[in-house]
Amino acid sequence: MKIGLLGGTFDPIHQGHMLLGQLAREQFGLDEIWYLPAGQPYFKEGKGISTRPDRLAMTRRAVGHLPWARVCDVEIRREGRTYTYETIEELKAAYPAHQFSFIFGADCLDQLENWKEPARILAGAGIIAAGRGRAADYQAMEEKAAALTERFGGRIEILRMEARACVILSEATEKSEVEESYTASSVGSFDSPCSLRMTDSPISVLDLSSTQVRERVKAGESITGMVPEGVEAYIKRQGLYKRDGEGIKAILFDMDGTLLDTERLFIDEWVKADGRESPELMEALYAIIGVTREQAEAIIYQKLGADYPYEHCRAFVDEAFRRAREEGTLPLKAGAREILESLWQEGYKLALASSTMREMVVAEMQAVGLYDYFDAIISGDDAPRGKPAPDIFLNAAQALGTDPAACLVIEDSYNGIRAAHAAGMRAVMVPDIKPPTGEMESLAEQICRDLEEAQKYISAR
Repeated sequence: MKIGLLGGTFDPIHQGHMLLGQLAREQFGLDEIWYLPAGQPYFKEGKGISTRPDRLAMTRRAVGHLPWARVCDVEIRREGRTYTYETIEELKAAYPAHQFSFIFGADCLDQLENWKEPARILAGAGIIAAGRGRAADYQAMEEKAAALTERFGGRIEILRMEARACVILSEATEKSEVEESYTASSVGSFDSPCSLRMTDSPISVLDLSSTQVRERVKAGESITGMVPEGVEAYIKRQGLYKRDGEGIKAILFDMDGTLLDTERLFIDEWVKADGRESPELMEALYAIIGVTREQAEAIIYQKLGADYPYEHCRAFVDEAFRRAREEGTLPLKAGAREILESLWQEGYKLALASSTMREMVVAEMQAVGLYDYFDAIISGDDAPRGKPAPDIFLNAAQALGTDPAACLVIEDSYNGIRAAHAAGMRAVMVPDIKPPTGEMESLAEQICRDLEEAQKYISAR
């Protein structure tokens, strides 16, 4: 595949970045554009850029459901300074069959020879340098590109951006639909670079910068149209670029019994493995709802005896879940996809905080198509203590870069609600198998009959 790599601090990512990716894809026949938020760019050290989780979250919301784009977190995950040649060599090693091209602004041509290891950059990937519309001196860019390739080798191509509109087109979008949307939103015509009429003067998207966006937010001015809708919602919800406001900024979800209707599946399969449904067995199975695998094993042996065939039953249940994942029959709770989509669009950070092992959590979320909604996933493997200890939820808050007091937990289990309370978080209980008790009513700020009711409760805040 031909992949365009579009990197940047993305603080925040804006419509100019989206336009650049779209035009590079069209002009050079690229299969995909990978947006790479930077970890710690050496030239931004000491300048107080936003946290890595925030910039990654905004980039993911900008890319959204675009079929031709994806987010690559290779630089975000790298500790220390971020260098382009390291990124290229890491990606080439991981994807040897792909042909990579780095997409840069025109000013990078003047700076490239001063970058770290420019020859290694050009040895691993081509460069697509973008001019700034009619104002660009394309002849000078071509001459500079020729001089650089003569010195360092490789391939440098020029992206001409004049006479193009700022719009992210899907394959089904008609030109007439785009023209109508421009008319409705008072932006430029289809045949010229888009202008965003924010206040008294238009801002060309080709000249748009993240600094402009941040300054408008600080001044309390609108950024509508300057960034994708999901990014704007995230900036507002998280209080970025100004003093943090009060309120909930992150929603932490349990998995089994909350998003997946798997508690019943687990119990049914365990009863099959045991061969009988005794009161003692049911009491033990109810007791392990919401705990880690290690905790469950200890509880089963404690309640059913040291000679209970735990390993046999656990293997039987694991196999049943494996088949369900492969066959696509893992049951979703009603409203699971809808609540995640709604809260994602409203700008909340989302985390999955489950006592289940990471391998199973990731596999199950991917199997039901919910994996990409989460900005962080914390599993039973990631915390020294399981619920009702607060560790899993505190680790999730840390991964999101959010104060625990600004997190709200959605849980079905008693231990989950207790863990949220111990973490200093607010909680909404959506009961599954076990009904709410007086203790749960005192610890949860709201008890909802289903996820649809929970979604309405949160969105109405």
